[in-house]
Amino acid sequence: MPMPQMDAESRKRPIAYDPERDVFISFDDIVSGQEKIIPLDSLSDFDLKKLVIERWRVLPGETTVQAMSGKPLSRDDVIHAIEQDETFGKITLEAEKSYLRDLLNEIAQNLE
Repeated sequence: MPMPQMDAESRKRPIAYDPERDVFISFDDIVSGQEKIIPLDSLSDFDLKKLVIERWRVLPGETTVQAMSGKPLSRDDVIHAIEQDETFGKITLEAEKSYLRDLLNEIAQNLE
């Protein structure tokens, strides 16, 4: 299985977080060997939320998303929903967690 391909925008978004050093970790940090993968399961709910919020913060301000039913949400609306534990925020948090878990596993397999 080849290493996941990441576009420039995706490379700006952190994919891991080290709570001991309060450091967000990017794809390039891990692939270059500068940082190690921090397993998502080792993060507290607070730290996972912090990682996901940071992933959304680094997106361009004009970024919007829309659920199948509902109005479009801006990047800041999504961040607010996550911070306030709103339904959409909880769904976003779980989706990001699932994506990151798969991505980190794929990266780890390629680095072995």
